[in-house]
Amino acid sequence: MRILHLSHGGLPDIRIERTANTMKKDGHELVFLGARKAVRQSLEAFDRSYTLELGNDLNIVFNPLMISKWLSTIEKISPDIVHAHDVLAVRFALKTDYPVVYDDHEYWSQQIPYYTRKTRFQALASKPLILMIPKWESEALRRYPTITVSEMNARDHRKKSAWVGVTLNVPTMSEIEKVPQNRNRSGAVYVGNDFNTPGFYFLRDMSGLRDVLTFDVITGLPHEEMMKRLTAYRVGLTPWKPVPLHKYCGPNKNYEYLHAGLQIVTNRLIAKSLKGNPYVHPFEDYSGIAATVESLPSADPDDIMDYARENYVWEKREKVIHEAYKRA
Repeated sequence: MRILHLSHGGLPDIRIERTANTMKKDGHELVFLGARKAVRQSLEAFDRSYTLELGNDLNIVFNPLMISKWLSTIEKISPDIVHAHDVLAVRFALKTDYPVVYDDHEYWSQQIPYYTRKTRFQALASKPLILMIPKWESEALRRYPTITVSEMNARDHRKKSAWVGVTLNVPTMSEIEKVPQNRNRSGAVYVGNDFNTPGFYFLRDMSGLRDVLTFDVITGLPHEEMMKRLTAYRVGLTPWKPVPLHKYCGPNKNYEYLHAGLQIVTNRLIAKSLKGNPYVHPFEDYSGIAATVESLPSADPDDIMDYARENYVWEKREKVIHEAYKRA
């Protein structure tokens, strides 16, 4: 079976590649079509990849030449099934008759209020897309089996869709099997290059954090080296200032922290996606984050790693992907 993964982004994209590899293990042919050049593949999942321009918000809605190019390329690839990632990709799938699985990473309709943070011209140019996103999303949920990143998202989607499954943004066994054990730990760490950017993205606002908390930042390392470095720390941070959209987020880094044996300190909304996990500790705002870090209960890193391998490994959710494909 030829499976086409359709994306408004490019490679690497670890969630897309994990999903593709799930089906590649069964001998299927995997093809990628995205809007950014495939720089590399983290998991070597795809046999072929293609790139097409997507453009700005107005272009996505109104440009018939661009839309035609995407549709004709999909037709040339001639997939047996399309796996469409997020709403800007599924908008093309909706114009085809192929079997489709809709993979909702970002819950775009919930992001609409944040478009007002753009400049006046950008906000005006985005209005047609803002109007279309809920329409495309609702139609995709109605027509296609849907996979999403958290139970919170799934509960919302099930109001419109006959079938929704959840694949958390957790690593595969191959990504964490070489993580070393280390009992000599101290300090807190944040993983991500966004902390070193001149200004913070609204979903990841950490302005002022350095004023109230001492921590290290790890970025730019190969995954295996990053996981090894994490084992030197006691606490992993996802310290974004809370915004309502966070209740729908399932950041990769939280699962990587756990697999490296770290306890997590994150905001109260993101903590809900890890409800019941004894190693996750929420903070309300930055006035209390230092106290939260300092007062964490003791926990054996090996116990945390065992808990992660029991609850947060990709292979344990692959049956969700297989079921979605059967339904499509």
